[in-house]
Amino acid sequence: MTDPTKSSGARRALGVLLALVLLGGAVAAGWWASRATLTSSVPQDEATAGTEQVVWAEASQGSVGRSLPLSTTLRQPALPVAANALSGVVTAVSPGEVGPADVVYVVGDTPVRVVEADRPFWRDLTRGTKGEDVTALQELLIRDDYLTGTADGDFGPATERAVKAWQKDEGRPQSGVVALGELVAVTDLPAVVQLGDAIAVGRTLGGGEDSVLAPTGQREFVLVVTQEQARLIPAEATVEISYEDHAWTGVIASSSLDEYGSTTFTLTAPDGGEVCGDDCGVLPNDAQVTLRSAVVIVPKVEGTTVPAAAVRTAPDGRTFVVTDAGEVDVTVRGSGQGVTVVEGIEPGARVQVTGQGAGMGQPGGGAPPAPAPGGGSGEESGPGDGSGSTQDG
Repeated sequence: MTDPTKSSGARRALGVLLALVLLGGAVAAGWWASRATLTSSVPQDEATAGTEQVVWAEASQGSVGRSLPLSTTLRQPALPVAANALSGVVTAVSPGEVGPADVVYVVGDTPVRVVEADRPFWRDLTRGTKGEDVTALQELLIRDDYLTGTADGDFGPATERAVKAWQKDEGRPQSGVVALGELVAVTDLPAVVQLGDAIAVGRTLGGGEDSVLAPTGQREFVLVVTQEQARLIPAEATVEISYEDHAWTGVIASSSLDEYGSTTFTLTAPDGGEVCGDDCGVLPNDAQVTLRSAVVIVPKVEGTTVPAAAVRTAPDGRTFVVTDAGEVDVTVRGSGQGVTVVEGIEPGARVQVTGQGAGMGQPGGGAPPAPAPGGGSGEESGPGDGSGSTQDG
């Protein structure tokens, strides 16, 4: 029979021995780890410690600048330019882009046509009448080869014969009279016109209804942007606007905020006139036209570009770069996002970006703020990698 006292003592001795073994292993592992750490912290080549690598870059031809590609909206309010003067049922409508003598709607079998004229038609045109409205009618008849000579504003026998020939070709009674309501005056054609709410197929007209709405010739150029975009656009920014082969420059004249948080910038020409200047006639006569544009936040500057870190500032304030031949003074013309346009060196020159031998300047300090054309500081300009200015959208 086994003695319980001896068995318990043996177990205690075994436990102590196991604890000693574990403690010895932990000490050995700690010594190995500390040894490995100390070894890895010692540089393998103490001769290279503290030596900065020299980095060179090549100057190139490029530009810096920043612009936002956005759209400018041309608003041309469409207002009623004529009231219906005919009675009957509307049998056809044709709104949209129209030119001289185009039919915009038909009442019964009587077509209503648009004519380019500055004043509205206000009476029947018949033999013996004289005035600007007769001149507008004669110009229409001359254009369609029903009348020869010049428009003199006098409704005489020749004009009456021309009107009858016109009516005959259209299959209408040859009265020689153009009744009030058959012609609608629009100041500038072609134009995009709309019809009044009452002018719809099947509607019965009694006269007096607003019939044709057309652009009035008033133009408003606006730039509508989000809150985020508005924060990027300084008050002195210019807007480059283009349409087909034409280009104009606009400036911000005023701004307003709508209930949705969008900002509307109203644009004018730099002299305060219309953005389109003398070329407004090339624009469509639509109520709203979208034009391609770019907001110039920082004017584009072209020239020799180098990394901004290569431009150093001496204690006396001059700026210079370090080339293979030594220090060369430069003038900073623009800078942005790590690139600087300088005068004083040519494309192809090697400039030192980092490393020893930088002279008395401050390496890597970048160039001081430099004036950019148009009054911009150039500090907010986009990357200039030699490929042109940046457009942020």
